[in-house]
Amino acid sequence: MKHLFLPLFLCFALSLSAQSTYKPSQRYWEAGFLFGAANYSGDIAEKHLHLSETRLSYGAFLRYFLSKKISLRAHLYAGSISGDDANAKDPLLRRRSLRFGTDILEFGVCGEWHILGKDRFSNTGIHKHFLSPYLYLGVGGTFSGIKVEYYGTPDDRSKFLIAPLPENGAHQTFLIAPMGIGLRADINETLVIGAELGLRPVFSDYLDGVRLNGNPEKKDWYYFGGATLSYILTKPKKIL
Repeated sequence: MKHLFLPLFLCFALSLSAQSTYKPSQRYWEAGFLFGAANYSGDIAEKHLHLSETRLSYGAFLRYFLSKKISLRAHLYAGSISGDDANAKDPLLRRRSLRFGTDILEFGVCGEWHILGKDRFSNTGIHKHFLSPYLYLGVGGTFSGIKVEYYGTPDDRSKFLIAPLPENGAHQTFLIAPMGIGLRADINETLVIGAELGLRPVFSDYLDGVRLNGNPEKKDWYYFGGATLSYILTKPKKIL
């Protein structure tokens, strides 16, 4: 009996030793899509957001994980934003009678911090299902084609318009700082679903084509949010 016990004990010990040294690599590529909505705040918005002006947004992204907590992402997002003085409660703003719309195309590169930094695999190589919140911040550019118009009475036109529309031209490029929060759900070894909400300071007052005709001190912003679906392109390597 003792002769049988010793080999079994050695096999069990070796098994535990092998399992304890089995560690999946955290470096891998991931590609995905975003489907959601966009909105805007600026001169043609009495408050920060008018839900009635929410428009469709979509895009694609490529992500590379440097570790379980840090990743880099490049994305290309598109959508449209709009605003209308008719949404304002202030009678003077409604009388100004300006509205705008623009399609936007955004490119950005961001760093992401995955707060919990969980391992996708156990020490034995079994995939783990989990939720992971993250924050992101980066730099990018937005290309837009602005359409803005005055639709009030001819008599009021000279009272509200002191510069031709759209101010500074219809086709413009803006520097932005993409930032936001997200939540990922690791479904299996290859699929991840999630949700994301992002803010875009534009560092300009011309996104809506209005500055001198509005409030030159009020910079323009826009917002992206939606659901994400991504695919793990390379399986994490298992390092013994």
